[in-house]
Amino acid sequence: MSEKLYCPEFIYDICIGLSVKDFLVKALSLEMVSKNYADSISRFYKSIEEVEIAGPAEEILRFLSERKNPMFEAHELAINYVYWKFKFDGRSERKIKGIFKNSLKGDKERIYNSNKAVKDFKAYCFSLRSGHFEKAPAGWDITKEEDLHELGEIVKKEPTIDDYI
Repeated sequence: MSEKLYCPEFIYDICIGLSVKDFLVKALSLEMVSKNYADSISRFYKSIEEVEIAGPAEEILRFLSERKNPMFEAHELAINYVYWKFKFDGRSERKIKGIFKNSLKGDKERIYNSNKAVKDFKAYCFSLRSGHFEKAPAGWDITKEEDLHELGEIVKKEPTIDDYI
C-alpha cells in the first residue's frame, strides 16, 4: 500500500469553514465538529489533529463575533466561503478531477497552514463585502454536489455523540 499524502489545502480550508458553520448551526461543540473533520481527513490523507481544525475555526468565530454592521450572518459567511473554496481555486473555476489533474490526490509536502486559512477567510469576507466574489446560491449545500469522491466522504460524515463518550 502506498504512503498517504498530505491533505490538499482547499479541503483543509473547506473543513474549517464547515466546522464554523456546524458549530453555529448545529447543537454541537467546536471540539466535536473539529474532531469529526480531522478524523474524516485522516482516513484519506496523513493524520491531522483536531486542534489543526479547531484552532483556526475558533479564530474565525472570534473574528465573526467582532464584526460591526455585518452584511451577512456568520453561518452564511461560512457557507459562502465553503462554496468559494469548492468552486474556485483563486484564479479560475476549480476542476476536481480532469484528464491530467486530480485535485483530491493530496500533496507530497504539507501546504495547508492554520494561519493562512484564517487570513484567507478574513480576506474572503472583505472581498465578498466589496462585491469581488459571488456568494453561494440560496440553499446550496456541498453534500449535494456530484462527483465529490473522497471529499464527499469527508464532508458527509456526521458526528455522533457516541463517538465522544
